[in-house]
Amino acid sequence: MSEFLQWVQNNPSAAISLLSAVIAASVALLVFGLTQYFTQKREQTRFLTPKLEELYLLLNTMAEENVSFFKLYYSCAEGNDEACSKLREIDELDLYGHKRTKKIIMYIRLYFPKLSKIHQHLFKAQGNLNKKIWSLYTETPATSLDIINASGKVVHFMRLMEQEIIQNRDVLLEDYAFLKRYRESSKEELESILPLPDGLVMSSPNKANSDDPKSYAPPSSALRF
Repeated sequence: MSEFLQWVQNNPSAAISLLSAVIAASVALLVFGLTQYFTQKREQTRFLTPKLEELYLLLNTMAEENVSFFKLYYSCAEGNDEACSKLREIDELDLYGHKRTKKIIMYIRLYFPKLSKIHQHLFKAQGNLNKKIWSLYTETPATSLDIINASGKVVHFMRLMEQEIIQNRDVLLEDYAFLKRYRESSKEELESILPLPDGLVMSSPNKANSDDPKSYAPPSSALRF
């Protein structure tokens, strides 16, 4: 070390030139590293964007199917034989959403693991609704109120999952220069499921129960995603 300092004192011009070269090389390496980093981030965002869009569309398809099938669930639970027959004609993979669910799970596990928590709530709610649907063909079928509650929970968690996708778009796509915090749905949001509407909203075609306070269902618009 002392020899180097002695050399610097004896050769100030050469020392300055050497220092300038070291600084220039360090800056070049830093610029190269940053360029590579942002290029990779840009490519990663381009790679993930269509996958997040597809996941979002799958979620919307799930919401549309939930609305389309709801009246059949409800009417069958109310004793409408025609509705029950139509349910039996639907392919079980479509009725219970297995094809769509597998695709959603694939996207979340492979590309967007941060959505796993809210998806677990949605998956559980969908499983509960599927049990209610299955029970319609057993000796102890679910009631129309059971169908309303189960379907409403599915819609609730779909909305929260959509909210997480929108609010955390940059984080999910890794489209940021500096780290961002992922905002999960709060406990209050998870538990704040909308209450059932008051009064008669939809009556069964085969079974008028206007005197029964439980004989109602929300309109289709209330079940939309």
